[in-house]
Amino acid sequence: MRRRTEKDTMGPIEVPEEALWGAQTQRSLQFFRIGTERFGRPVIRALGIVKKACAEVNADMKQIDPVTARAIAQAADEVIGGNLDDQFPLSVWQTGSGTQTNMNANEVIANRASEILGGKRGRDRKAHPNDHVNRSQSSNDAFPTAMHVAAVCEVAGALVPALKALRDELDRKARDFGSIVKIGRTHLQDATPMTL
Repeated sequence: MRRRTEKDTMGPIEVPEEALWGAQTQRSLQFFRIGTERFGRPVIRALGIVKKACAEVNADMKQIDPVTARAIAQAADEVIGGNLDDQFPLSVWQTGSGTQTNMNANEVIANRASEILGGKRGRDRKAHPNDHVNRSQSSNDAFPTAMHVAAVCEVAGALVPALKALRDELDRKARDFGSIVKIGRTHLQDATPMTL
């Protein structure tokens, strides 16, 4: 497997050449081999939504240039669309603030944005994970926000429709069987008759 050298505050580290993640994700993979459970699609998608929104706001506030912001938004759209799910290899078992997964998202989006801008992955990238993708954010806010976004999307997109379908089916069954009377049961004995 070909590798590239990434560097962070802890020094250099080898990262698989084809990986969009960077040094901090690689360190987490090497030093925190805990469980095989990964974050599901809703959380990864929500991270993309949060990072895209932050890039757009940072561009509006003139915190990052609009060209870089558009590349970050485009890369975040790829995360939202599920095209980069294989670039999120970290276990769910990590710090409570989700720092490692937040950095994983920052690195993936930064490297992909760099490619969109005509640059490379890694040290010579044109979009930086902290300076651009994570600009004006904290892991203690970004990851919990993504969790809230994921929860709202799943409640609105899956739970509420399922509850409506259940309610409709129960209502249909109540009408279908409303005229059928059966013996009620309580304390292991017959009780007052009731409709089915």
